[in-house]
Amino acid sequence: MRSLRHTVRAGTRVEGHHRGSDAHGVVSVVADGAGQVESVDIDREWFARTPASSVGPALLEAYQAAMVAVLDAVAERMSAAEREAPPPVAAEAAGRSSDAERPATLVAPSFADVRAALHDLEERQYERERRRRLRQLDRPQARVVHGPHRMVSVTVRGGDIAEITVANGVRRDRAATLGEDVVLALRAARSQDDATRSV
Repeated sequence: MRSLRHTVRAGTRVEGHHRGSDAHGVVSVVADGAGQVESVDIDREWFARTPASSVGPALLEAYQAAMVAVLDAVAERMSAAEREAPPPVAAEAAGRSSDAERPATLVAPSFADVRAALHDLEERQYERERRRRLRQLDRPQARVVHGPHRMVSVTVRGGDIAEITVANGVRRDRAATLGEDVVLALRAARSQDDATRSV
């Protein structure tokens, strides 16, 4: 089990910066290893081609891409830790002097076994969540979080960032302020979700 504990610790260690962008490269979001948004960059030329309100979907796409990058990094760190860790059976056997002292059968889960079990658990959780959401279709509960400059609104449904909208009056020269507003709104949404989960 030491190997599994080591693998999980390695995978959840907070490190690195992970970037996500929308398909057109207009918006990029940088998050730390824990998924906390650190910065948002918006191409100023975007405002010349389209209204500011259409930046919202690009912001959401870039945010989601950054979160995928965080999850990919966690999975890669866990895989690397599993490859580097000595097999638990070999580590225990190295300390024994004879075959008589070894247990007759020792079944230690492999990383693949644990990954499969986690996948099954995730699938069951996904199915429960899907059913719960179907029940709530009649009564969707959304909450909206604004940035301090009120240039952006982040809609949270069921703990997920569902939508990001940008006020129509945002000008191109305020792109940096808009980026800051997005970062603070996403952090506020996350901190409120963390507070709700701990209750």
